[in-house]
Amino acid sequence: MRKDIFSAGLVSAYIVAYCILLQVEDALNYALMMLALSPLLLIGLVIVVLKDGKYSGKELGENEFGYQDKDTNSLGMF
Repeated sequence: MRKDIFSAGLVSAYIVAYCILLQVEDALNYALMMLALSPLLLIGLVIVVLKDGKYSGKELGENEFGYQDKDTNSLGMF
């Protein structure tokens, strides 16, 4: 399994576990600890995705911009 997909799944599972712990009254201390650690997980996820992620979509040309369903002439701003 690719590292970026595994990391995204792990962080998603972490968020689900955090949301479940928020609903349990006795686990508030664990939820606060998880909240404190979540920025580190998010930073790690961003680094892994930027470093190991693969983009398989169409590349933009010289005169193209990001909206493939719009014509630049009809927008009137270019």
